[in-house]
This record gives sequence, structure tokens and C-alpha cells, in this order.
Amino acid sequence: MKSIVLFSGGIDSTVALCLAIYRDGLENVIPVTIAYGQRHINELMFAREMAKELGLTHVTAQLDPSPWKLTPLARGTTASGRSRYAMQTGGVSDAFLPGRNVCFLSLALSFAGINGARSIWLAANQDDAAGFPDCRPPFLYAWQQAASAALGDSIHLETPLIDRTKRQVVQLAVDMAIPLDKTWSCYRPVFKVTGTSPCGRCDACIIRQDAIAHAHLP
Repeated sequence: MKSIVLFSGGIDSTVALCLAIYRDGLENVIPVTIAYGQRHINELMFAREMAKELGLTHVTAQLDPSPWKLTPLARGTTASGRSRYAMQTGGVSDAFLPGRNVCFLSLALSFAGINGARSIWLAANQDDAAGFPDCRPPFLYAWQQAASAALGDSIHLETPLIDRTKRQVVQLAVDMAIPLDKTWSCYRPVFKVTGTSPCGRCDACIIRQDAIAHAHLP
């Protein structure tokens, strides 16, 4: 069975990618990264390098970002200053881009249809569901039903991390020997002469740092 994995180059999607490989085998897994006008290309670079290291052919799909150009994230708004608790329980995230996962999953469905894949993997976790409506089970179930109708054949949306917190996902990554330093999560990287580094202040950075700090490292 072939699988399409939406692959951002972050910890979550790397775990999902490895789980897909474990189930379906290298020859049946296609990682797809979406270029949608990000303020940086770091996640695209990290995704490409990780896929290469795993021995996979990596696909980058282009998506017109114009609907999101006026969002706070696109304008480069600084971090909200919310606590980790608020990020995970305080409503919709500042980083939410309306319809993003709808678009990403639609592109993944196109690749699935063309390649004869019957599974699409999305690495949404429990903490994502708190801040992103398009990472919540009601949407994911509804999308799977719509996608199957659109394809004229059953398609399964695999969300293996949906019941795990970020801390649990990072611990799973550590247990799977995934090199965390070869993944990228930051929304607002800092550009320096010496290179690009995570800002350390956006929601993604803070939740990532907290999860790594609580992981039982080897």
C-alpha cells in the first residue's frame, strides 16, 4: 500500500514519516513538502535533507500563498508572549492560517490519486488540535469522507499522533533515534551573517523547547 506523507521537516512529521516507512516500506512512501511562501526556506531544506538521509524521493509542491498575505504571521508579527499553557489551552493560535490544511491535504490527495496511494499521513498532535481547528478530529474525519468521495475510492487519513502531546511525540522521536537537530519548527527564524537560527519565542519554538526539556534523552 502506497502512502503520501505531508512532510514539513519538523519533529512531528518526521515521526509520522518514519512510522509510514515502518508500515509500508521505503518504496511505498512519498514525502510531500508544501512551499507556500514561507518567510524562510529552512523547513524546505530540512525536509529535503531528512528525506535524503532516509533514502526517500522527496517531492515539493508549490501553493499560491496570496490568501494569507495579510495574516499576522505573514506580516512578521512578533511572538504573542503567551505561556505554554495558554498556547495549548487558550484558543486559536496566532500562527493559524485559515484553510491551510485544507489546501495541503488537497495537494496530497492529488498525489495520492496519481500514484495509486490509499493513505495520506498528517502529523497533527494533541497540542496542535488545541490551537488549530483544522487539526481537530471533526475536521479530519469530515475531510477523509469528502476526499474519498472526490477520489471515487476510499482514502484513509492517517493521524498517528493525534492523541499524543508534543512532549509525548518528542519522546517517541527520541525512542526512534530520530536526530532532533536535523528537524526544524520555528515560524520566525532569526537571520544572521553566520546563518539562520530559531527565534526561540514563537509558539512552535516554546512548545518544542519544553518538549525536548522533558524528554528522557539517551
